[in-house]
Amino acid sequence: MSEIKKMSECSIEEKVEAWNKGFEGYYFNMETTAEAFEKRGATEDLNEELSIVAFDGNNPVGIVRNGLRENSGRKVSWNGGTGVAKSVRGQCVGKRMMEKTIEWLGDAGVQLATLEAVSENNAAIELYRKIGYEIVDEVDFMQLKAKVEKLPEELESGQEITLKSATVEEAGSLDFYRHDFTWQTQWQSVKDGEALIAYNAEGKAAGYAYFRKSKDENGKHIATTLYQCVANPLAEDPQSLTARLIAEVFEGFSGEINRVAVNIPVEMNKFTHQVLAEAGFKVTTKQVMMAKEL
Repeated sequence: MSEIKKMSECSIEEKVEAWNKGFEGYYFNMETTAEAFEKRGATEDLNEELSIVAFDGNNPVGIVRNGLRENSGRKVSWNGGTGVAKSVRGQCVGKRMMEKTIEWLGDAGVQLATLEAVSENNAAIELYRKIGYEIVDEVDFMQLKAKVEKLPEELESGQEITLKSATVEEAGSLDFYRHDFTWQTQWQSVKDGEALIAYNAEGKAAGYAYFRKSKDENGKHIATTLYQCVANPLAEDPQSLTARLIAEVFEGFSGEINRVAVNIPVEMNKFTHQVLAEAGFKVTTKQVMMAKEL
């Protein structure tokens, strides 16, 4: 590898080539196009001044996409993908790119660097550990396509709850909003989604959920994707409250739509994970969430 460049210095063709080569043979299809590459960058606040393309001569052979946001007064970054072309794997390209990433993030005043890695990708996890990242939780991508015959028992709770529609930004402004969940589930990445806020008998916010509905070319609802569902830690019976929100998001689990829950933390969001599992959601991808204080 002869050179590391800022992504802002590269053409769109070089960026896309670096990405597609870097993720060739990955655990699932990561191939992108120029249009999709740029759209994702805008949606997820990916920063080309902090992102890397590595070259072997004139050939793009590696990539790291980094995003930057301010959460709770702290500058937080996210690694939205580290890929190395097959032709140069085993030559420390990933290590060099990650070391440069940490240097640039530090120069930008980032205080916390985050990423996710597929749980089976031991080589990547070991690389991140050597650079100082630590596993903070496991996160599961969960899915359910069939009609649910038996709803979770937690729905039987008699607590008085009112659910109201809201914007995802309103959910993100609640004082118990989880800024520390994975990047792609934060409200800034789901601005075109819908939200629900649960209020208790005193009119205080007790929980929230936000999601995105998908329709086919004929306008028929075919899928709902849940990004966050959180009960206020001070709420009465937070588990049943979580179940109520989830049931409302998925419209009582009726019909044959595809239901998806993105990167649900196993420990940090255990009520949501448990309710989804009891409803029949299956884990399709397991990842670890990692973080490094800078």
